[in-house]
Amino acid sequence: MKKLILLGLLFFTALLSSQTFQTGTLTVTFNDPARTGGFGSGGGPGRQIQTEIYYPATVAGSNVAVASGSFPVVVIGHGFVMDWASYDNIYSELSKRGYIVALPRTEGGFSPSHSDFGLDIALVGNKVMLLNATNTITTIFVGKVSQKLALAGHSMGGGSSFLAAKNNPSVTCLFNFAAAQTNPASSQAAKQVVVPTLIIGGQADCVAPASTNQNKMWDSTASTKKFEIIIKNLTHCDFGNGANFNCTFGQNTSNCPSTVTNTTALKLYMNFVNPFLDFNLKNSCSEGTRFMDSLNLSQVIFAKQQLGVLGCSPTDIGERTWINTLNVYPNPAKEAVFIEGLTNLELKIELFSIMGQKLDVKTATEANKLKIELTDLPKGIYSVKINGNNDSVIKRIIKE
Repeated sequence: MKKLILLGLLFFTALLSSQTFQTGTLTVTFNDPARTGGFGSGGGPGRQIQTEIYYPATVAGSNVAVASGSFPVVVIGHGFVMDWASYDNIYSELSKRGYIVALPRTEGGFSPSHSDFGLDIALVGNKVMLLNATNTITTIFVGKVSQKLALAGHSMGGGSSFLAAKNNPSVTCLFNFAAAQTNPASSQAAKQVVVPTLIIGGQADCVAPASTNQNKMWDSTASTKKFEIIIKNLTHCDFGNGANFNCTFGQNTSNCPSTVTNTTALKLYMNFVNPFLDFNLKNSCSEGTRFMDSLNLSQVIFAKQQLGVLGCSPTDIGERTWINTLNVYPNPAKEAVFIEGLTNLELKIELFSIMGQKLDVKTATEANKLKIELTDLPKGIYSVKINGNNDSVIKRIIKE
């Protein structure tokens, strides 16, 4: 009977992972009051971060209704002198598979600030997840955003994804394509990245070759589940739609022109990305197995490095169910929030600012629920990380 139940759960999660949706689009501008510059306008005081969002929708179109369900968030940072539109093949596939994909448009010039871009990627991830609650920017995502987040990027954006993920409690997992070293160094930031990480590069990349870029990041990454895959014959600009002039010009002048169509390349690398995300963001055990099978059996891999395994046992499935019973309220809150659904768990509660700073947390137990004091905190957005049963979940709260 237990085997039948497990097979049923695996079939159900596989069905959810394979479901396809129409794609909705929305342009929003977020802001960071603590910084200046950026791209766009109208987001509020401080730095402007115009962001293109693609999401599972009831019908295709702009600002249309979000499909039924709750969907994880993926933030993708663009490459040097590239833009979000260079990755339409990637964000289209992910949105159709049930992901909300956000692409910040900042730092697109010839003198980008990598540190600012990393902060932008991190902030956009937090801001999009907060759209799950009532928000003045848009209400179409209310109740539709799963509190699971993947950060990603290509080239400069890939390196900056490490800057965004370091010491970031909001991040569930990290993946990137042909990640290039940044300033400050992404390989140094990787020492403070502990989430599951997937690094993908190309064998024929002579713009950001693995030997001087992705290999160093993999070596440094502190995660206990990290994977580096170098795919045969792929070049730097094969990650994306291949239509960006600046990328292809730089690649061609480096004497490494593409020999694989972008349609073929997309299938090659998304064969690893899709199950990696479905396992980490949708709790699909069968997709973890599919990822490991692809890693071990695929003939398109030129080189690989691996630490850890993606997969789960029947016991793991049972242990993860406690996450679905949690109730955090009220939100927004003024003085305190309460957490219900924590019966028989050995807990560790951590509180973080929106920029990832760990804060002191004051808790008390009241009538079978945990109380988190907020009275000493300024108004703003916070993350509560709840650790239990060898797993964890992050909840966003707003202090009014």
